[in-house]
Amino acid sequence: MASSAVVHAVYNYTDYDKQVGESAGPECKAVLQEITELVDRSLETNKKELKKQFGAAELEIDGDFLYFLADAAVVVFQYGHPDALCTPLVEAKKGRSGFGGMLAAYAKYVKEYFVGTFCVSVETYNQKHLKNTAVNEGSSDWLWWFQVCTEVAYFQVAPSNDTVRSSKIDTELQMSILSVFSPLLCFGAHPTIQMYCSYCRYHLDLCKNVFGEGIYPEVDVTNIYYGGTNIADSKIIFTNGSQDPWRHASKQTSSPGMPSYIITCHNCGHGIDMRECPQSVSSIEGNAQSCNIPDAVNKVRQKMIEHINLWLSECKGSGWHSM
Repeated sequence: MASSAVVHAVYNYTDYDKQVGESAGPECKAVLQEITELVDRSLETNKKELKKQFGAAELEIDGDFLYFLADAAVVVFQYGHPDALCTPLVEAKKGRSGFGGMLAAYAKYVKEYFVGTFCVSVETYNQKHLKNTAVNEGSSDWLWWFQVCTEVAYFQVAPSNDTVRSSKIDTELQMSILSVFSPLLCFGAHPTIQMYCSYCRYHLDLCKNVFGEGIYPEVDVTNIYYGGTNIADSKIIFTNGSQDPWRHASKQTSSPGMPSYIITCHNCGHGIDMRECPQSVSSIEGNAQSCNIPDAVNKVRQKMIEHINLWLSECKGSGWHSM
């Protein structure tokens, strides 16, 4: 069983953001894009008040703050809670309260839902926290980023156009910037140029800052070593939810001995075949009735049972027996 299993390492994971936009739908996506533009502008003029508004004043590095805001939006699509974000944002847009109203609605969602309901700690996005190697409840943050920086990358960057997250977060100097400024000017004194240069290398600078010099994810080596989507194995069932941004790093095409299924519905997120939707920490029974199309989940579950029964029968037919 490979439920929402990410097996293919990706350096610039632009499909992640593209899926967020697709899962959000045109109306909600447009509001998220407007908020992103407003945040980008506000960081240049009113940085301290902006971060305070989102309860994230401790995130001194602007890239950390932008990553925090991007993840806040992602989580509802990844785990099947789209209406928790899109409904209040679209209502704020329709209420003609302007950019200020939309920004306030998003800040309210971030503090009450992302941090409150989902229990996400702002500290998780603070590079000062990530550099702490003491073993405690927050150690998993360090472990995840170490794997990211050394093996799998999954750098969640903005696509070249129609992005939802801030385009200021990237792995390399963007060509649009290089066409205007020489990279040598990054070492100059102009604050605007310095700001863009620091944004563009966010992921690589994080890896260097947290883990030291020489840390770099060789994703091609990772995929050769582990197999990527060409795993040297069989009798594995891959399942993914249609709204989950991680599905593009999973195996989405069936091959002999490794069937793959996409479960499609409005709130079908990560691990949907094993959990209900929207996912709830307090409920692990996997009740498909909470999905807006229960049959989509149940049909794939039935296929999984059929595959497992077939494979077990083949084992028994070859003389296999349990201890």
